[in-house]
Amino acid sequence: MNINAKTVPLGVVGWPVSHSISPELHNRLIDALGLNYFYSAYPVQPGAMPQALDGMRALGIRGLNVTVPHKEDAFRLCDRLDAYAAGIGAVNAVVNDNGRLWGYNTDAPGFIACLRREGVSVAGKRAALLGAGGAARAVAVGLLQNGAAELRIINRTRERAERLASELCARFPGRVRAASNADGAELLVNATSVGMKSSETPFSNYGCLSGDCVVCDIVYCPRETVFLKGARKAGLRTVGGIGMLIYQAALAFELFTGIAPDKETVEELFRRMEMKRSIALTGFMGCGKSAVGRELAQMCAAEFIDCDDYIVKKAGMSIPEIFEKVGEEGFRDLESRSIAELSEKSGAVIALGGGAVLRRENIDSLRKGCRVVRIKTDVGKVLRNTAGDRSRPLLRDKTPEQVAELMAAREPYYQNCDLTVDATHTLPRETAAAIIDKIAEMY
Repeated sequence: MNINAKTVPLGVVGWPVSHSISPELHNRLIDALGLNYFYSAYPVQPGAMPQALDGMRALGIRGLNVTVPHKEDAFRLCDRLDAYAAGIGAVNAVVNDNGRLWGYNTDAPGFIACLRREGVSVAGKRAALLGAGGAARAVAVGLLQNGAAELRIINRTRERAERLASELCARFPGRVRAASNADGAELLVNATSVGMKSSETPFSNYGCLSGDCVVCDIVYCPRETVFLKGARKAGLRTVGGIGMLIYQAALAFELFTGIAPDKETVEELFRRMEMKRSIALTGFMGCGKSAVGRELAQMCAAEFIDCDDYIVKKAGMSIPEIFEKVGEEGFRDLESRSIAELSEKSGAVIALGGGAVLRRENIDSLRKGCRVVRIKTDVGKVLRNTAGDRSRPLLRDKTPEQVAELMAAREPYYQNCDLTVDATHTLPRETAAAIIDKIAEMY
């Protein structure tokens, strides 16, 4: 990407915003289409949206995505609104048209586009919606504007469900009501944050649904929430949240640039982001698995799990304490049990301990549901990365020659992987990008 005096600035505002996947998505679209734009993240504190939009005008920023907590403020501050934004009462994309700000909402059409990609039609369906917040409102408007015959709103606080249903009834009379169950629903959507990076679920009574019900979740991290996993085990078709994330970004991108990403370009984003299988990172101690894993998870909006941290939490003691109490063999037993549990994960990035490969069954177990990626580096980088780290019993007080011998002894075990990425001379984010590129080529 070549930034120059003619580069058009775009971005996303929110608080916090450092976790946003929008820069990754939009800059990939910019690169794919060869445009002279650049997309960045701008942290804007609550209540500061008026100043942010003044800055947008003053600096000539062409487009801004808007995330929490600013969507309602943007709705009130924009000069003009599109139909979705007006109906939802929230703006997630602002376009600067020579100082006049147009507010749009791409969440609702993004959700519908995601369903269409999966071959799911909304028209005439009996739909049930879990949640009554801002995200639920966007999904509700999308469903109703696209012909849902009935929409039941189910929320933990009944009053909020009734309030949202009442507001929507003014525009869609006779089709919306607050409810306490999803009996007979042909489409069920979770529009709450329940299940995001947790093992909770907002719903479990799948037997009450229509036999051909499609179950959707707008949560995209983890890729398969407990909610979706339960639906899949009940024999129902499921749709995850990553599609909505991608399509709302593609629609906003078109508003900002005037260019609609073609189907092939959007599908390339899916190849890079969907992560239908988890990615397990292996490699020698100190090769950078955790640092690369965190970058990779950020780039793919995926859940990150450090296997050593998982073991520590499970055992209730540090790894040196585990070694001291049960020895290396006892630690390996605990590690194997933990890896067997993690192999059931879907759409996560898992950083393994350096010795996990010593038991072939560990990698064999992971390869059933994961792509196993070996991160390769040299002795020098291992020593630099582990200098002063006393938490690695097998490297403690070792000379460079002894570390090299241990690496050489383990080399044959690393051959049982799907692919290898050399990280000797790259930063963690560069290594993560190389992994994404190689996995995308495997599709």
